[in-house]
Amino acid sequence: MKKLLNAIFLVSGTAIGAGLIALPLTAVNLGMTVTTFIIALMIFIAYQSSMMTIDLIEHHKKSVSIVKISKEIGGKRSFTISLLSFYTLSFSLLTVYFAGSADSLAAFMNIDTNFLIPICALLLFAILGLEMHQFSKLNSTLVVLLMAAILVSMIKVHIGNSEYHNVTVSRISDIVAFLPIIFTSFGVQNICPNVYEYLEGDRKKINRAFFFGILIPALVYVAWISCVFQNILSTDAEFFQKLQSHQVSAGEFIKFLCESSKSPYMEMFFKVLSLFAIATSAIGTGIALLKSIRETVSRSSKIARAIICTVPALFAILIPNAFINILSFGGMIAIVFVIFMPYYLLKKQKVCDDLGYTFCLIFGIIIVICEISEMIS
Repeated sequence: MKKLLNAIFLVSGTAIGAGLIALPLTAVNLGMTVTTFIIALMIFIAYQSSMMTIDLIEHHKKSVSIVKISKEIGGKRSFTISLLSFYTLSFSLLTVYFAGSADSLAAFMNIDTNFLIPICALLLFAILGLEMHQFSKLNSTLVVLLMAAILVSMIKVHIGNSEYHNVTVSRISDIVAFLPIIFTSFGVQNICPNVYEYLEGDRKKINRAFFFGILIPALVYVAWISCVFQNILSTDAEFFQKLQSHQVSAGEFIKFLCESSKSPYMEMFFKVLSLFAIATSAIGTGIALLKSIRETVSRSSKIARAIICTVPALFAILIPNAFINILSFGGMIAIVFVIFMPYYLLKKQKVCDDLGYTFCLIFGIIIVICEISEMIS
C-alpha cells in the first residue's frame, strides 16, 4: 500500500506543477463550465495515453523508456523522432520550471532572475542524485506539503459571491490557446517506466496509480482555478481585466495572490505553494529524463544529471518570457512521443486495438492544429 501511495504521489506531483500558474493565466476567458469539461476530458486523455506506453513496456517485458522501445520496434527513424521529441519536451519543461521558479523568487526577493536560475539547477542536480527509496520519500513529502498548501490557499481565497462562473468564452482562440497548455499540465506519461519498475510490473497497481494520480490534479485544477478567479474578481477587477488581456506574467500573478491575502502567513503559503508545485513537476520530469539519458547518451549518473540541469538553465536565461511561450509549445511536442509514437508502435506490434487510444490520436491531431494556428496567427 505504501509503494502504491508513493507511486500515486509521483504521478500527481509530476502533473501538479506549472499548471497551477499557467492554467489561470490561460483559462481566464473560458468560464468554469468550459474549463471543467476540458479538464474532465484530460483525465481520460492522460490516463489512456499513459496506458499506451504501459502496454508497450509490458509487451517489451522490461522497464525502458519510449525512446529505447521505439529503437527496438520502429527502427532508426522512429528512434530519431522519439529521441528528439522526448528530449525537446523534457528540456522545454525544465526550462519552464527553472524560469517559473526564478521568476517567482525574483518577485519576492528582488534578486536578479539570471542569478536564481543556476541555483534552481544545482538543487535539482542534488535531488536527482538520491537513491530511489530516498527520492520517493522526498517526493511524497513534497506532494503532501503541496496539497496542504493548496488546500489552505483555496480556503483563504474562496469568495462565495463571485461572478466568475458567469464568464463565457469570448473567442474560439481562447480555447485554442488553452488546449496545449492543459495537455502539457497533465504530462505524466514520461514517468511510465519509473512507475512500472517501482511497482514491479503489477498492472492492477499501475492502473490505480495512474488513475488516482491523474484524478487528484484534475480536481485540484478545477477547484484552484475557480477559487483564484473568485478572489481576483472580488478584490481587484482591474487586475482581472489585465489577466483577460494576457498582460500578466507568472511572477506578477503569484505576487498579486500573495498581496491580496493581506496576511503575512498566507503570503508564505502562496510562496511555498508556487515553489513546491514547480519543484514536484521538475523532479518527475528530471528522473524520467535521467533514465533515458543513461540508456542512450551516458551511463554516468553525474554526466546525465549535469546535462539535465545545464541545458534548460541556459535556455531559461537566454529565452525571454519562457514560462508561457515554451509551456504552450511543449503541448505540440508532447503529442509526438506521448500519443503519436506509442500509437504507431502499438499498431506495428499489433498489441491492441483500443477505441480510447484512437480517441487520443484524434485529440492529438487537434492539439497540433491548435498550436500551429497559434504560431501563424
